Amino acid sequence: MYSVDQALERILAAFDRLPAEHVALDDALGRTLAADVRASENLPPFANSSMDGYAVRAEDVAHADRNHGVRLRVVADIPAGTYSARAIGTGEAARIMTGAPMPPGADAVVPVEQTDSPPERFQPGQAAPPSVQILAAPSPGAYVRQAGEDVRAGQVVLDAGRVLRAADLGVLAGLGMAGVDVVRRPRVAIISTGDELLEINEPLAPGK
Repeated sequence: MYSVDQALERILAAFDRLPAEHVALDDALGRTLAADVRASENLPPFANSSMDGYAVRAEDVAHADRNHGVRLRVVADIPAGTYSARAIGTGEAARIMTGAPMPPGADAVVPVEQTDSPPERFQPGQAAPPSVQILAAPSPGAYVRQAGEDVRAGQVVLDAGRVLRAADLGVLAGLGMAGVDVVRRPRVAIISTGDELLEINEPLAPGK
């Protein structure tokens, strides 16, 4: 008679790693990755705003504060999901929503709460104002999520052998992967044996 641990050791020693199979992301939870996953692109793919506010050139508002605001002309409006090729020049700003790409020329975002623009200006359907007063001095890069800040193209994001969790599936979805290669699940059979057992169609006999 073998103990459970001894039996498991003998079983595991008797077979090799199973081959890979490709499964849809919806079916990958709890499965084991068959190969490293490398990012095909940067995440985020472009520099974008982490706040509702105004994209500016930091040097234009370097001395702005609550008592000495700097007024800028609003020359672009960038809701999330859109892009503006209009470069931001000296004395200019763009109204920008969270997640929207930074316009050329701008290197910082001033949250709407640090301007004289009412938050209602950021409700759907509201037009951007012709100008905005900046009441704080952001440093370059303030409230900007840089391209590749989370994941760099070519980076190994998940290692082979990893058991996929919900968060991992979110990463794969963010990389645009609808499916993934995982190790095929084993097919397991439980077989009862013993001298007292009969085939199902055999009649019972003494001791059976």
